[in-house]
Amino acid sequence: MGNRPPKVSVLITTRNRPDLLGRAVESVLGQTYEDYELLIVDDASTDSTADAVEAFKDKRIRYVRRMVAGGGSAARNTGIKAAAGEYIAFLDDDDEWFPAKLEKQVAVIERAPKEVGLVYTGVEIDGKGWNRGLERVMPGARGDLRERLLRGSTIGSVSKVLARKECFFRAGMFDENLKSCQDWDMWLRIADFYRFDFVPEILARIHLHGEQISSNLGSMIPGRIMMVEKHMDRFRERPEILVIHLKRIGKLYCISGRWKEALRWFGRAVKVLPSEILKIIAWCVFGLRGARRFARRSGFERY
Repeated sequence: MGNRPPKVSVLITTRNRPDLLGRAVESVLGQTYEDYELLIVDDASTDSTADAVEAFKDKRIRYVRRMVAGGGSAARNTGIKAAAGEYIAFLDDDDEWFPAKLEKQVAVIERAPKEVGLVYTGVEIDGKGWNRGLERVMPGARGDLRERLLRGSTIGSVSKVLARKECFFRAGMFDENLKSCQDWDMWLRIADFYRFDFVPEILARIHLHGEQISSNLGSMIPGRIMMVEKHMDRFRERPEILVIHLKRIGKLYCISGRWKEALRWFGRAVKVLPSEILKIIAWCVFGLRGARRFARRSGFERY
């Protein structure tokens, strides 16, 4: 690359998981596309993470250490600000990429008009940590995704995404106050300014193991509440979508056994659309047991 900046900055954020980190780093170093830098942002690890990074001895790797832990969003924002590339690709330290991921995403975004700001891929979800097999999720939504993203995180994991760096300076950085839903919030805000595209292939693998935020109701419920409140002006304009999220929070409280809070959120949904009361009753009577089982097996990501 000489003195020319790399085309892509790959960001891996990590904290105290050197054993998992190695797999993620190897999957980046094995990419068929080579015009990239790899920024490993260490969110104040207290273990051997620095030694694990040093062992790779690869000149494309830049190690950035935060002195105070701030969480995944803060670490990603640190990486975005330090990135030299025109495009940014994210990889969680417990996930991995297939070799052609960057090559195919860069090809799509380079051919696309400037209004396309983000390209994502399909993923393979390895659920062995949850006594599940492999699940393959193909992308299917492109263009103006504001409507879809109001309903939920159509894009999903950051490990699927390559975006123009300018997106984050125009739409804003990751919200460091959200306890969950940080990716959904980010994609929704980017959609205000850019269109989306995808590579119709499985090019990343996500590993479920029980430590993700999406498997932790203690973080997931407050994060969803903060997400709904943050974008309440948008949701009020679409009451049929607002009801989806109010009921979803109520369902999560039911799954966790917190009935008083569940009833409060179901009540809010009924105030918005009174006809929802029959659906809520039917779900509580017939769907709760299955929902608990399914949500726990799925890491709660479907809720």
